[in-house]
Amino acid sequence: MSKPVIAIVGRPNVGKSTLFNRMIGERRAVVEDIPGITRDRIYGKAEWNNKTFLVVDTGGFQHDPGEDISRQVNRQVLIAVEEADVIVLLMDAENGVLPPDIELIDRLRQSGKRAFYAVNKIDGPKKEKALYDFYSAGVDLYPLSALSGYGYEELMDRIAGFLPEEGEEAFAYPRIAIVGRPNVGKSTLVNSLLGRERMIVSPVAGTTRDAVDSICSYYRKKYIIIDTAGIRRRGRMAKTAERYSFMRTLKNIEDCDVALLILDASEGVVELDQKIAGLIFQAKRGAVILLNKWDLVDKTSLALKEIEERVYQKLWFMRYAPILTISALSRQRVTKLFTLTDKIIAEGAKRIDTHELNRFLGNMLATREPALHKGKRVKIYYITQIKTSPPGFVIFTNCREGIKEQYIKFMENRLRERFSFKGVPVEIYVRQKN
Repeated sequence: MSKPVIAIVGRPNVGKSTLFNRMIGERRAVVEDIPGITRDRIYGKAEWNNKTFLVVDTGGFQHDPGEDISRQVNRQVLIAVEEADVIVLLMDAENGVLPPDIELIDRLRQSGKRAFYAVNKIDGPKKEKALYDFYSAGVDLYPLSALSGYGYEELMDRIAGFLPEEGEEAFAYPRIAIVGRPNVGKSTLVNSLLGRERMIVSPVAGTTRDAVDSICSYYRKKYIIIDTAGIRRRGRMAKTAERYSFMRTLKNIEDCDVALLILDASEGVVELDQKIAGLIFQAKRGAVILLNKWDLVDKTSLALKEIEERVYQKLWFMRYAPILTISALSRQRVTKLFTLTDKIIAEGAKRIDTHELNRFLGNMLATREPALHKGKRVKIYYITQIKTSPPGFVIFTNCREGIKEQYIKFMENRLRERFSFKGVPVEIYVRQKN
């Protein structure tokens, strides 16, 4: 049994993301005074009265939506209601009861789920008179200020009392972050992996503004799939929402086990792809390079090996990352990602015995020793592994300055030839032994 789930629903701009952030204790969702900032469902972990649970922030529900994206947002909200154990319907004291509120109340009654109806933006007893406008809805009301915390403890005490017992620890699952520039197919890939529409997919670049988590099962093994916001050039980022989305994407790269860098195979590697790959490399995460939209590529002019080499020429610092050609739309080869992810995580956790490493070192030195430094011989005494995920090694030498970057790269290549470490970066540190 997985952890209990609380879904926060309501129309746009009533404070759902503010309440979500207060529940999980960090600024996870983008908060801005602009309707429609949160479009997809966003998951976070929370705890209250010694009970841990998942909280879901949803997009703003609209009455009689006109645009296609608005209809998809409404659909995502209703899916969240279906999946949740407890629902919090948040309303706005400043605007009174509106048609979207009434529609959601009716739908929650029909669902049979346990629901709590909170009226937000009430920051003290004197403002509770605003509740009078909501009594016509015929539900129990909780005055609340998600921003200041007024009424929050009472609401959470009531919610915790209805939560089912805690199940398995979902956050021990492997975390897979899907990253890339806008409109390369990240959300389509998530939907393909999950086997149903989980993300809002639109040809409009930037539809996903925040990182969104999904729990996915493949052959009884579970993974957390994170669809991140598309990273834009700095000059094209808005000063508010997209800046926070960029920061969230960076954090999700740092927190993931494996990052899937998705490229548009029909366009090749562009400058922004290189910069995003650099973020993954700097975070020292395991990685897979995905050439998406492979079904649109003319395969008669170039062989796959030639295409891969062109990719590695642009992403020369990530030659350790395997390349996989996929079509997220037709689901071509997408399930191979799970097997590949498991292998990369195992490679990152690999620990090599010191005796085996030093035997490797002896063979390597017999092939090529470091160049002379100021006319003196540079010796490497021994090597040992000091960490995993990513693998890290220390070599001890008589002259630290004599071990050049070129030789370290040579040593990394030899380590990979001998021990693989496919899909993960390898770090080599140099220490001088007096």
